[in-house]
Amino acid sequence: MEPRYLSSSLTTAVLTFGMSLIGGIPTAASEAVFSCESDQGRLTTVATNKDLIQQPVFHWGRTQEPTVANPQQLCNSVSQKLNNYIAQGNSLSAVTFRAQSQMDLPAVCVAESDKPCSLLLFTLAPNPKPDQFANAILTEILDGDLQTSPVKSQDRGVQSIAYEVDFWQLLGFR
Repeated sequence: MEPRYLSSSLTTAVLTFGMSLIGGIPTAASEAVFSCESDQGRLTTVATNKDLIQQPVFHWGRTQEPTVANPQQLCNSVSQKLNNYIAQGNSLSAVTFRAQSQMDLPAVCVAESDKPCSLLLFTLAPNPKPDQFANAILTEILDGDLQTSPVKSQDRGVQSIAYEVDFWQLLGFR
């Protein structure tokens, strides 16, 4: 485990234990939890398993992501949305982070394989090329270890990018 996450790991473990006791996360999903942590002064959405193995997911504030929310709000909101996603019984074995336009706004969402978005994580400020802009932001903020399986697709002549992630494998469940 990297020392930079050690102080927040205890907090994450306590939250995971507490949430499983009060029923906030189903037992099967209580193996992992998402939280907002500080990584060398930069906010990071992190996935943590019960053994405190951590995997950074999104690094906020590399640039000024042009959204209405600030990096702290984005980090907290995305962490909570991902926790709610697994609490609803969705699997972490085949998560796809996808960039696309949502109502003509650049957006980043969670999808299952080649299906459309099932969970909108956040939208960005309007841009003349929303799909390309969303692609660039997703590639910039998604942790490099999660960009090993890019999936590119064409829709209406616009290329979009998605990254398939198996959190179970990354967090040592397989």
